[in-house]
Amino acid sequence: MKALEQQNLATALRYLELYNHDIERFVPECYAPDFEVHTMGLGVIRGYEQFLEVERAVLRAAPRRRMRLDHFHVAGDTVVLEITLLNPDAGADWVLPFVAVLVMRDGKIVVDRSYAEWPRWPGL
Repeated sequence: MKALEQQNLATALRYLELYNHDIERFVPECYAPDFEVHTMGLGVIRGYEQFLEVERAVLRAAPRRRMRLDHFHVAGDTVVLEITLLNPDAGADWVLPFVAVLVMRDGKIVVDRSYAEWPRWPGL
């Protein structure tokens, strides 16, 4: 794996850690100021404040939700994460698979194209 790919994978792993443990740091530490999150089929999120509002709503709806990394793929400036969202508040067996395609620049996410069954995602 090239140095750039290692840096991008480190950002993606930080994305998982901060999503699970500190949503207030997740957005500004993982995303570039000019980022776009394309929740495929649901809309586009731009700007730290809009993204934090969405994530705070999710956290209120599912305070113990967690991402579990199942697989990752790295190629150049792109990291693809195959993730399972877990929400113990909805039951021990509740899971929601999703895929995040993260395009990086200078160690931060500039484009996030995420695919999931959005109506099942808590708080959306």
